[in-house]
Amino acid sequence: MLRASATATLLLVLSASAGHANAGTRSGALAVDAIRGSIEARDCKTAVDRLKSGLGNEYPEVYLLAGSMYEHGICVKRDWPRAMGFYVQAHEADEDSAAARIAAGYADPANGPDVAAALWWARKTPGFQLRQCGAPKEAAADPDRFVAELKTWKPERLAICNYLAGVMATMSGEVKYPELAAAHALGGDVTLRFLPGVPRIELQRGESREYEMVGWVSSDALRDRKARKMADGFEAALSTVANRALARYPHPGGIPADTLIEVKYTFGMDYEKKRCTVSQPCSAD
Repeated sequence: MLRASATATLLLVLSASAGHANAGTRSGALAVDAIRGSIEARDCKTAVDRLKSGLGNEYPEVYLLAGSMYEHGICVKRDWPRAMGFYVQAHEADEDSAAARIAAGYADPANGPDVAAALWWARKTPGFQLRQCGAPKEAAADPDRFVAELKTWKPERLAICNYLAGVMATMSGEVKYPELAAAHALGGDVTLRFLPGVPRIELQRGESREYEMVGWVSSDALRDRKARKMADGFEAALSTVANRALARYPHPGGIPADTLIEVKYTFGMDYEKKRCTVSQPCSAD
């Protein structure tokens, strides 16, 4: 049996204004919005045409979206190897959630799973610093040694670590800053408590913050900042992804009920940042 106790801190930083972003990021974000708009309108031909255009311009954001479209078969034929290739391109272009998307995909039974690849990429994501699913230092930087190390593990340990990697990577890769909170320059903390032996994910709201609103601000916007739905948005964003993550991966069994993985998500505005990022000052027991 595996017993894990870990804590981690995730920082989700939102660009406060598109005007501060560089041209590539603005153009990439606009390209993604256009592709998503076509998908929502069920116009797959236009979505694919716009996808090809964005890929031709080498926008990192479009690489990430292309990976998602091919992974889930959205307007294109489902193709995990091709999806993974786009995710790798996004990762190489410094898209923060790309490594998590790769780890989550490799851990998914629909794609194998490939436990070694899932754990290799999970180690590059926020929140996954579990000693029980790690490898010796000499193997951690060498893919061949890493695979050889995992071949010495019992099947039960491999199954449990693959499950943990999949759930945590899905959380890291898919949690987004709530649009209402972003529009009203609000930040906040939410602590996620993952009990994989149950399995269950609990959320606890922490402090909230108000940042300076840039430009012309209406009295309605200032009033709406105090509405409960604004503060609830951070929990709702995490809850939606948590439910999807738990449903995505079959539970392996054999995890003690008191096993706990705790992650603190901090949503904050940074006017100097170019785009949304997730950093990972982490510690594990």
